[in-house]
Amino acid sequence: MNSFTVTVNGQPREVQGARPHTTLLNWLRDGGLTGCKEGCAEGECGACAVLVSRPDGRGGTRLESVNACLVMLPAMNGQEVITAEGIGSPGHLHPVQHEMAVRGGSQCGYCTPGFVVSMAAEYYRPERTSRPERKDGEHHAPNGFDIHALSGNLCRCTGYRPIQDAAHALGTPPEDDTLGTLRT
Repeated sequence: MNSFTVTVNGQPREVQGARPHTTLLNWLRDGGLTGCKEGCAEGECGACAVLVSRPDGRGGTRLESVNACLVMLPAMNGQEVITAEGIGSPGHLHPVQHEMAVRGGSQCGYCTPGFVVSMAAEYYRPERTSRPERKDGEHHAPNGFDIHALSGNLCRCTGYRPIQDAAHALGTPPEDDTLGTLRT
C-alpha cells in the first residue's frame, strides 16, 4: 500500500510512503496535530485518544474513542478521524470543552484532550441521547452519561470529580451539530 487517504477533522489527507508500523499518533503529531499526546505508548492512559467515525449499522455513524498509539496508520485507510483540535475552536467551544472549562476539569492540561475526545464519544452515543433520563446506579448519570466511557483515561493533577461533574452536566447534542451528524 503505497498511498491512501485518511480524513482528519473533515479534511482528506493523502498518505504516501508511510511505514507499516507508523502509528496514527506519530503521524498526527508529525502533521502538527499535537493535542494527541503520547503518555504511555501502551494504550493505558488515554492521552492519545481520537474519535474514529464508524458505521452504526443503521445508515449513519457512531463515533468511537480509540487510542492512537495502538492503531497503525495503514489501518486507517479510508477512515475518518477527529482529533481534539477538530472538536471545537477557541471561538466556539464544543459543549464538552465548555463543561470541562467551567467545572475545573483541567489543571496541567496534558490529559485534557484525551478526556475531551472520550467524553465526546459518549456525548454522541445514540443510546444516551435517545434516553437521557436513564440512570443505572453509580455508572449512569441522570443525563444518561456512562462514566465508564472515561475509564481508559488517566489524570494525575485535577482528580476525577470535576471531570465527572463536566460529564454529568452535558445536555443533548443539538440537531444542527455537525459532529453528531457525520455520515460514512
